[in-house]
Amino acid sequence: MPDLEIPNFPMLLMEPLISVPEESRVGFLARLERSAADRYREWASESDELAEGLFACADREDEIADRAEKLMPVRPEHEAIVTEALAKARTLYAGAFEGHPLHDKIVIQAHAERQGSLAWIGFASQTDDEAMKQEFLTLAGLEVASAEHIDDALGVKTSGEA
Repeated sequence: MPDLEIPNFPMLLMEPLISVPEESRVGFLARLERSAADRYREWASESDELAEGLFACADREDEIADRAEKLMPVRPEHEAIVTEALAKARTLYAGAFEGHPLHDKIVIQAHAERQGSLAWIGFASQTDDEAMKQEFLTLAGLEVASAEHIDDALGVKTSGEA
């Protein structure tokens, strides 16, 4: 794992993210979380040993998406922009895992979770609405919970590198 190159996911996804109008960015990220849930489920089908924990990670991703969409869904007038940005983001994201064995893919995803938690913390810092702030912080906590599960399941340490 020392040679494993961890992408800077915020930089990787910057172009598609900034193409989305600000009012729909949380909803856009929610849809990206659903892509992560799908990835976890795919990986669970490849590893009986890790399946239960990966399914739990997938469930957390779906919970993040559900809660984020409740907070700030994609506005109807932004649907086409979000659809295009999401396709681009998914392609970029998939490239980060290409050519890696399952173990490394999961480790990369743990890093992505920690990096993703920082986005929710950023949204929390930008609102004066205390309930919304707490909800964004809860989303960050769910991201970190998946990363911590991966650390434990694989016997790796991905913390402190976000």
